[in-house]
Amino acid sequence: MPGLVKRLVEKSDGNVTVLFALAIVPLLIAAGSAVDYIRFLDTRTSVQAALDGAALAAATPLNITDPQRVAVAKSYFKNNVSFTADDGSPIEIDVKVTIDAVAASVNTNVKTSFMQLAGVDTMKLEEMAEVMRPFEGKAEVVLVLDYSGSMDKKNKYQDMSVAAKAMIDELDSAMKDDALKIGLVPFSAMVYTSMNKNFVTQSSATSTWTGCTQDRKYPHNTNVNTPTSDNDTKWGYDKGLTSNAPPGPENNGMYSCANYATKGLKIVPLTADLSDVKDKIGKMRPLGNTNIPLGAEFGWNLLDPQEPYTEGAPYDDRNTRKFLVLLTDGMQTSSQWDSDKKRSIAQGEDNLKSICKSMRDLNITLFTIAYDITQPKITKLLKDCAPGRYYEPDAGGSEIKQVFSQITSQIKNRIARVSR
Repeated sequence: MPGLVKRLVEKSDGNVTVLFALAIVPLLIAAGSAVDYIRFLDTRTSVQAALDGAALAAATPLNITDPQRVAVAKSYFKNNVSFTADDGSPIEIDVKVTIDAVAASVNTNVKTSFMQLAGVDTMKLEEMAEVMRPFEGKAEVVLVLDYSGSMDKKNKYQDMSVAAKAMIDELDSAMKDDALKIGLVPFSAMVYTSMNKNFVTQSSATSTWTGCTQDRKYPHNTNVNTPTSDNDTKWGYDKGLTSNAPPGPENNGMYSCANYATKGLKIVPLTADLSDVKDKIGKMRPLGNTNIPLGAEFGWNLLDPQEPYTEGAPYDDRNTRKFLVLLTDGMQTSSQWDSDKKRSIAQGEDNLKSICKSMRDLNITLFTIAYDITQPKITKLLKDCAPGRYYEPDAGGSEIKQVFSQITSQIKNRIARVSR
C-alpha cells in the first residue's frame, strides 16, 4: 500500500490535467455569464432610456390625436434602439394613451451567448415608462357623503365635515380662479333635491319640484338619461309601496322628507361658490337608512351635462376632469328596483356595480371610502367600484383627514401639473 501511494504522488501531473479539464467548463460558463449579464444590463439601460424618451415625446404635444401620439412614441423608440429580440427582429413597444398619460412598455427576450452552455438561451426584458400629459385646466368634484343615522356616532359626520371642507380649501388654493366646481350629494335612504317638475312623478304647484326621492324604475336607476313622459323614467316614490319603501318607514314620521329639509340634507349641484358649499356641509345632520347606489346615481347626474342638472361640462371637454368621492359608513339597507319591478337590497348592490362601471367608462375618476366599516361584503363592493382608489379609515378625526388629504393630492396631480 505505501508503494501505491508513492506512485500516485509521483504521477500527479496527469491528475491535475484531468481536474483542470473538469473545472474549466463551469469557469468558462461563469465568466461568460458575467459577460452576457453585462450586455443585458446595457441593453436594459438603453431600452429604458428610449422608452422614457418615447413616452415623453408622445405625451408633450398639446394638439395631436391619440393615434398620432402612438405613432410618435413608436417612431422615437425605433430611431433610438438598435438592439433586436431573440429571434433577430426589431424590439417592438406597446403604447397606451389615456386621458391622463402615455405609457410605453417592452416585453421581449434578449438572446444570450455563453449562458447557452448552461441551457439558458434568453433573458427576459420587461421595462415601462409613463409620462403624464400636460394639463392645467378645470375640475368638477362631487362629494357623495353618507348621512345615515349611524354617522351620528363616534363624531363621524363632524370629522367628515372638517375633512371635506379642508379638501375644498386645498383644491381651491391649487387652482386658478373659477377652475374648480364642487357638488354635494348627502344621501341616506332618500335624497332631497330640486328639479324640473316634469322629471318626477309627484305633483308641484310650480315649474320646479322640491322634495325627496328614491331610485327610478330599473334600468333607469343605473343611468343618467333625462326622464321622458314615461313615469318609469322619472324620480319620486310610489304611494302604494309599504315595508322599507316610501311612504313606508323610510318616508314618514321622523324619516319624512320634511326632516331632510330640517337636517340641511339638500343636494348642491356643481358650483364655483365654494364658501356656500362649505357652509352647507357644516349644517348637514344625519338621518335614516343607507342607500349607497342612490347617492352614486345622483352624484353621476351632477357630473353629467344632461338634465336635470346641467352644470357639468361635456365629457369630451379636454380642459375638464371629473371626480366623484363616495363615502359610506354602513351596509346597504335600502331596497332598489330590479328588472321584475320588485325591490331588494341585493338589487341595490348590483345597481351600484353597474353605476360605478358606467362612470369609469366615461373617465370619471372614482374614490371610495369605507368609513369605520370592515364587513367584507361592503368593502369588496367599494373596492370594485374604485379599483386602486379605495380607503378604509377608522372613526377618529386623524384617519379621515388623512384619507381626504390623500385623495386631494391625487386630484391635484391630475389637474394642476405640467408633467410627472
